[in-house]
Amino acid sequence: MEVNTEKVMVLLQRKYNAVRELDRLTKELEQCIGRNDSISAAMILQLRGDEMGKIETCMEEIWQMGENSREDYEYLHGLVASELGQAEGKTPQEKKIFEIRRKTEEVLEGLRKMDERLNRKLAVGRAHYKSQTAAR
Repeated sequence: MEVNTEKVMVLLQRKYNAVRELDRLTKELEQCIGRNDSISAAMILQLRGDEMGKIETCMEEIWQMGENSREDYEYLHGLVASELGQAEGKTPQEKKIFEIRRKTEEVLEGLRKMDERLNRKLAVGRAHYKSQTAAR
């Protein structure tokens, strides 16, 4: 069986959309944390988890396409997990797949930085709480 590159493209686009939504939710989460709004933060964390589930589902569907043969798996691996700096598509679908992956990686890079900031803020908050508790 040959890998359906159009389906891979659609699934990667869905993943990209979920990553963009995850980015938007993370920005909202950052605002909630800044306002000390723990109820909204908890709801946003749940929504973020839902988006992560969508991302995982897309990737599972893609990898299932490679279960039929070693060649299909290797082809898929080249499409969805190869180094983007070296990746060039031969067909219009392959080119679009690499374009979607590049856009996704750009959003993910910003998301990683935002997550690091949030983790630092939360770590400082926990350390402050611990010092207040220890002083009592």
